[in-house]
This record gives sequence, structure tokens and C-alpha cells, in this order.
Amino acid sequence: MSQNGKSRVRHTAELVTPYALTARRGAVRCARWAGGVIGPRARQAAGQARTGLTTQVVPRMGRAMAAAGPAGREATVRSQAALAALRGDVTSQEILELARRKRARARTGRLVRRVGLAGLVAGGAFVAWKWWSGQSDPDWLMEPSPATETTESRPSPDRGPESASESASEGAPGNAAESAPEDQAEAGARRGARG
Repeated sequence: MSQNGKSRVRHTAELVTPYALTARRGAVRCARWAGGVIGPRARQAAGQARTGLTTQVVPRMGRAMAAAGPAGREATVRSQAALAALRGDVTSQEILELARRKRARARTGRLVRRVGLAGLVAGGAFVAWKWWSGQSDPDWLMEPSPATETTESRPSPDRGPESASESASEGAPGNAAESAPEDQAEAGARRGARG
């Protein structure tokens, strides 16, 4: 720089220096005043913000993140599937087939749950019926079954046991002695027919 330029810079610095010092003193004074007045208010506001953050924002953020967890995972899966489709790794037919399988699997799951529930209800109803049936019809309430013996073989009250055997032999079409020759004749006829 020329001599003339240097002297002008010095002269300007001498003129500006008192103003700069005054401005500096004023800035320091304003900063101290602001620190005294605004500082406590700023600390109070910061404390309230911290308290509000810990009591209101953090729990809400936690709930929001917990609620967004499944949605975030679903979004990740879908974005990966979309990226694979864009790359050409998966065709639209495969995507439609996967969607169809998912719907069929869901339908089958609903059917299995409904059938299982119906089976449980039916089984419970059967067990309740068996219990109720056992409570309302115990063995000691049952009437005795009718007699299965015939009246011919039973002795009558006016005759004794001997007469019962006599009546059985009398009521037969023939006694054992009479039927023996007839049986032998029939057996011979059968042998003759065979041989």
C-alpha cells in the first residue's frame, strides 16, 4: 500500500477507537444486565422444558414408538418387497399368488378356530348331558326289568317241584325213549343220500 493509504488507515483507526471502546463497554454492560434479568428466566424456562420433557414428551414418545413398532416392521417388510419387485426379482404374478395364499391361510385359520370352538362347545354339552343324565337316572331309581323265564318251566304254587319236571316231560311232543328210533332212521336216510 502507498504511504498515503497507510496514513489514512491510521487516522481512521484513531478516530474510530474511542467509539469502539464505548460500544464495547456498552455491550458488556448490556450483557451483564441481560444475564441478570434474562438468565434466571432462561434457567426457569429450561427447567420447565426439562420437566415437561420428562413428564409429558418422553412417555408419549415411548407410547408412540411402541405403537409404531409393528407398523414400522410392516413398513420395512413392504418396502423390501417393493424394492425386490422394482428390481425385477419378483413378478406381479408371484405377488398376486402370495396375496392369494395369505388370504387362503387366513380363511383356513378362521375355519379351524371355528371348528375347534364348535367341538369344545359340543364336547362340553355332551359332558354336561352325561353328568345330568347320571344325576337324574341313578341305578336305584330304575325299575326292575321283567322276568325272562317262561311260565311252563316254573313250578306252579299249588304243585311241588316234582310236578314241574313231570309237566315239562308231559308237555314235550314225545319223551326221549320214543324219539331215539326216529332219530336213527333220519340219520340213516341222510347217509344214504350222501353215499
